[in-house]
Amino acid sequence: MPDCLTKEERDRKLVQIAHSYTDLTEADIQILLDVSHALPSIGNLESGDTYINILTRNGESMVAAQYRHPDCDLYKRDVIGEVEKKEDEPAVYRALEYGIPGRGLIGIIDNRKIVVRHTVSPIFNDQQKVIGSLTYEYLNSGADTEPIRIVNKEGKAAFFDSKINQLISNLQEGFLICDEEGVCTFANARAEELYQKAGHSECLIGRRYEELDLTGNYSQEEIMAGGTRKQEVQTDRYVLEENISAIREDGVYQGILVILRDKTKIRQMEDEIAYRAALIHEVHHRVKNNLQTIISLVGLEAAQKKYAEVKAFAKTITGYIRSMSMTYDLLAHTGAEAVDLKTMLAQIIDYVLESWSVRGCRIHVDITGDDLELPEHVASTVALIVNELVTNSIKYAFCDRDEGSIFLTIEKGEEYSWVTVRDDGCGIDEKSGDRSGKGLGLKLVDSLVKSSLKGTLTIESREGTAVRFSVFH
Repeated sequence: MPDCLTKEERDRKLVQIAHSYTDLTEADIQILLDVSHALPSIGNLESGDTYINILTRNGESMVAAQYRHPDCDLYKRDVIGEVEKKEDEPAVYRALEYGIPGRGLIGIIDNRKIVVRHTVSPIFNDQQKVIGSLTYEYLNSGADTEPIRIVNKEGKAAFFDSKINQLISNLQEGFLICDEEGVCTFANARAEELYQKAGHSECLIGRRYEELDLTGNYSQEEIMAGGTRKQEVQTDRYVLEENISAIREDGVYQGILVILRDKTKIRQMEDEIAYRAALIHEVHHRVKNNLQTIISLVGLEAAQKKYAEVKAFAKTITGYIRSMSMTYDLLAHTGAEAVDLKTMLAQIIDYVLESWSVRGCRIHVDITGDDLELPEHVASTVALIVNELVTNSIKYAFCDRDEGSIFLTIEKGEEYSWVTVRDDGCGIDEKSGDRSGKGLGLKLVDSLVKSSLKGTLTIESREGTAVRFSVFH
């Protein structure tokens, strides 16, 4: 038989669970007890089961209170004290961890056996800290049903109203109800608080809708016409979201429902994200400019030197720096936090061909494969590696030839992606790892792949040279 426990037994279990698995204060526990006493009322309203969950010290969602409706009883057992998995109840974890409510959601409960529809709302204490979550669940039927009305023998719903008021007062939304004459007959404590933030210090009960309208955008006649109006209300310090809709009974207008939400923190977070994005964009721009300055200084210094080896070394260093500069250039222009690999490689190839072109040899370059975006620190390392490999091919693979080809291929994987640089040149001494005979080029590449990309490097020299390296995501 559903809910055979007495009220006192349910209260003792909730208090015991809270003391054993959380650091909630006595005042927090009392709020949860008050909300738990309203679980039967809210469950009977729509013939569903209701629960209170708390977040344990281990970060797990545990059922602290339960009402099993006789016509629903989804679990067919007492689940108080049971831990729910995040994959089964993501909405409950969102409410507990981030204070985010969810309405009319589809869920799979009881080890993914039962499909339900549920509504979840965080429960806050007086300091607006999440101390639990309230969940209402019922079987996922295809159509909504008419609510059950709870009245006493005189036909009044005073007891039910008091319980719902107690329940709604602990939710983060403000609720206002105006009757058919436009007079406010119900306002929870959160509505009073939010109206005070909007500059209305008077009591809400008994005031007319025209006095409570925060923007004056919608008249009572417009609301009576139907639909839900959503608008944003901004004050000097707060941002509120207001949803206004008509209440109808069998098609007959009965009044107005107003739901208020405080969006101030969300707006502050959005502004903070926008600020940080602009700051990152500016950093990328400044880094790019600084690298360009270094390139210019190295070029000017090299121009003063007479030795060919010094000039070649300066050109090599400039190539490395320009490869990194291209990464920041793309980030500065797009404003994104990741670099499109194909776009970056195309720019590197253009620069290398211009800087290291072999007189009398036409070199064709082809970039194919998957689209792949990489974060800045990974992209800059890939740029250095490709710069070295392509430069090495241009300098040593096509000696005494009229033309040659270099092929770059991108393969995207789930954990690792691969980049292959292949040419149809003279081949390579795989033991020394370098066509120049000095053995430094591919040793540098191998070191970067292993240390910075957490990947591997393979070299094949058959009808040219193919160097393939992996990139860990």
